[in-house]
Amino acid sequence: MDKINLSNKLKISVLTRNIQLGSLKYLPQPLKIDLNKTLEKALIFYRQNFLKGTLKVLNDQEILLLKSSKDPNFSEGELLIIIIPQNEIRYVFQTLVKEVTQEGYILKILNPRYDKRLILKNPISVFASYIPHNLFLNFLQKNYFLIRNSNFSLENASELKDLQFYDLIFNENNQIDDEFKKAINTSQIQGEVVDISSGGLCIKISTALNIPENTHLIYTKFEISTKNKSIKFGLLCHLKNHRLEGRNTFMHLAFLIPFKPEVWHKIEEILKPLVK
Repeated sequence: MDKINLSNKLKISVLTRNIQLGSLKYLPQPLKIDLNKTLEKALIFYRQNFLKGTLKVLNDQEILLLKSSKDPNFSEGELLIIIIPQNEIRYVFQTLVKEVTQEGYILKILNPRYDKRLILKNPISVFASYIPHNLFLNFLQKNYFLIRNSNFSLENASELKDLQFYDLIFNENNQIDDEFKKAINTSQIQGEVVDISSGGLCIKISTALNIPENTHLIYTKFEISTKNKSIKFGLLCHLKNHRLEGRNTFMHLAFLIPFKPEVWHKIEEILKPLVK
């Protein structure tokens, strides 16, 4: 069960401008004067956990993470996120462990669109609810926790017929917040899943949607079924942007809790027969 401080998460993921870059050369010039000094302020995340580590520049596309007895041992192919905070902006690099050396781990900076998006063959209905702005402000100001409740485990994923992933918000009394419960049980939007990845999804609504001002959070509910298994989702999302195309509205949403690589790999395996 994933449990995170909601206020901190919203300040970092929603209120702070995150810019994903595919190379160190795209950083602003002042940060490039001494890249090793810039990297001293970097935050390193592995499977959503913060790590302390020393980073050294190898070239525009590669960074060396020095080995430390305090950090886990990484294998080739594992993903790490490097974030360089700068005032109200965070520069984000998605990296892959390219090579393990005696000194450390060579991290290759990936294209920001590295996260594979699954496009399904058949339409999947999705129901979405706006989280009211006053509730969003409460989440920022009070001690709430976001929890992903799931019956999934790596050991039983193949045995279960119904997998469930539900994001819930608990208040300081360790109870599901009543206003949150009311909001997610009122669906204002019905659409279709355009694509989905470990970090978010795009949905299409067959109307020109008038989205309320100051909408930051949207709760999405949908179910994807195969011949012998179904996956039910109830996920809290950040509305990254939206666009109108003719009479259709497309909403681009980021999950507040991205799926961990090993969990998403299992989901991909289940959905494989349904993917274009």
